[in-house]
Formats: sequence, C-alpha cells, structure tokens
Amino acid sequence: MKHPDSPRSVAIIGTGLAGASCAASLHQAGLHVTLFDKARGVGGRMASRRAQWLDAQGNPEAAEFDHGAPCFTARHPRFKAALRRAQQAGAVAAWSPQIHAAWPAPALRPGFVAQPGMSAWCRHLLADLPVLLEHAVQRLQRGVDGWHLVSDDGDTTGPFDQVVLAMPPAQAARLLAGHQDHWADTLCSLPMQACWTLMATTDEPDWPWDGAVPASGPLALVLRNDRKPGRNAPAGRATWVAHATPEWTQAHLETDAKLVHTALVVALAQLLPGGRPDGAGQARAPDPAFAFAAPVAWHHSSVHRWRYASVVRSAHRAIADECWWDGSLGLGVCGDYFSDGTVEAAWRSGDELADTLAAWMEQAQPVAETV
Repeated sequence: MKHPDSPRSVAIIGTGLAGASCAASLHQAGLHVTLFDKARGVGGRMASRRAQWLDAQGNPEAAEFDHGAPCFTARHPRFKAALRRAQQAGAVAAWSPQIHAAWPAPALRPGFVAQPGMSAWCRHLLADLPVLLEHAVQRLQRGVDGWHLVSDDGDTTGPFDQVVLAMPPAQAARLLAGHQDHWADTLCSLPMQACWTLMATTDEPDWPWDGAVPASGPLALVLRNDRKPGRNAPAGRATWVAHATPEWTQAHLETDAKLVHTALVVALAQLLPGGRPDGAGQARAPDPAFAFAAPVAWHHSSVHRWRYASVVRSAHRAIADECWWDGSLGLGVCGDYFSDGTVEAAWRSGDELADTLAAWMEQAQPVAETV
C-alpha cells in the first residue's frame, strides 16, 4: 500500500508570468507553494504602474500605465486553453489595436491584454497563494533540512524542499552560483537588452490610432494605454506608454533619467498632431527648432528603465529546453528566455517546469508495504 508523503514545500522566486504559471500548476498538484519578489507588486515585466498628481486646479488625478509587456499573442493549444480560462474569469481580454506605421512595418498583430492592467493575470493566478513582496533574495543555502532563502537584510526563510528561480537570467545566475554552476555560466552568457520606457498623460489629441511604430528616432513603439480593454483615463485625457529602441537605450543606459525623460517626451510630441513638448511647463525641449502650432499639455510624465527587458533575439535558441530541473538538488529554473522571449514563452516555461517537477516527485515518492 502506498503511503503519500506530506505535501512538499516549494519556494518560487519571481512573480512574473513564468513564476505565476508554475506556482498555479504546482498548487493544483497539491504542493505548498510560497512566492518571493523584490518588487512591490506581482507581474514582473507584465507590469502596471499607477501614478497620481494634482491638476492645475489642485484636484487629484490618477492613471495606470502598462509599462512592461504591452500585449501578447497565442499560438500553442495549451496556452490558448489557459487564455480561455483567464478570459472567462475576466482577467484577460482580446485586443485588436489600430497601429500607424510606415509600410512594410513590423505588424503588431491582434492579440490579448490582461485587464484592468497587465499584472492582473498574474494576480489572478496567485490569488490563493502566499506571496512575499519587497523581499529580495540575495543567496540560497542548502542544508540537510532543505533550502533556505537569505534576504538582503540577512533574514533567512525556510526550509523548502524545492526552489524555483523565475527571474531574469543574470539575477538567476547569481543565485545558482555554487549550486548549479553550469546553469549559472549558461545564463551569464545570454546577452540582454535593456529598455527605457516613457509613461505620460496628455490632453486627448485628435489622433485616431491606438499605437504607432515610428520609422526613425529613439522610440520603437508608442501605445495609447487608455485604449486597451478595461483601461480608463481621467476625462479629456490620454495615457501613453512609449518604449525606446534597444539601440537608443543601450547608448543611454546610464544617462541621467531627467535627460532621458526630456528626450523621450520630445520624441513622443513629434508624433502628436500640432504637438510641442513644453506644454504645462514640463519637459521643455532644449532645441528651439521644435516650434509647433500648439503645445501638448503634459499632465504627468515619468520614465522607467528595464535593465533586463529581453534576451537579444539571436540568443533565444542558445537554450534548447523549455525549463531546467535538477531533481538531485530540488532546483529549477524557468523564464521566457528559454524560448523566444514572449509572454507565451514565459507561461509555457513555468507550466512545463511545474509538470516536470510534479512528475519527478511522483516517480521519487517512496513506496511502503504493509503485511
């Protein structure tokens, strides 16, 4: 007769979609899962940020910006099935944006967004699980009783039977060092691209598009965030998210954020009808050549630097697997960099690792016989 072990405990470091999908599947399999993240909210690069400010009359205004992954598509049947469940729960919606781009520009195809913000799907997946936010794990310790997680303030959490790393490769490599050096070396060799991102709120412009792919300049993609399903903006306002190109970001990776802010505000203003980047006394263009018919009223604007935005496209196939699992250590790694860097790749990697871990536990479960 088989006597099942007590449920195993798993620590997952990272609450992006890879970590969230892995956690949800392991929870369904009966494991005790605890998640950790250094950020203030879940989602990783499926992130949303809320901003608050006072208008000219001193009245409070607020808006949210999807400043990470803008949207995503679905190809594989299992991911499509997961999306249908998320749509039924109201956490995901279909989106077909109207994009302004010079032909033949890369197409931003109809796809999906989480709602009311891009982190909503991760929050939905993790709704029943313990999540420790603003908890930066600096190193892993493995003892006879299992894994212990040491935070940046020296506190130790554990023990856990297994640990899953669902974080950017450079960060995962630091935690793997001394435990799985081959994995750490492989992740250190993956070249990453950074991305400066502008978040802004302006007056509603006469601009019919949901987004634009500029043919030149520092911006790679501009989206009207308030035009996505489930989003809103203060009356008469438009909310924008603009991603800089990898090349421009790399050239300005360590540039002062104020200078980056000014440059990206100018670039966005050039795309808007009659725009001038010095409206509302904010982010005045240093170049007098910017003489537009009417100013853009900037009610809010800020920038964020994603240091580990994506793996360089040519390096996506450097890893042949969809995840890593070492049963002898009880250690796993998942993330979008195991495939093509997409949202779907993140979900599939986390889900695949959960299946792999659960299958390994089933095979490793001891069998006791009674007479």
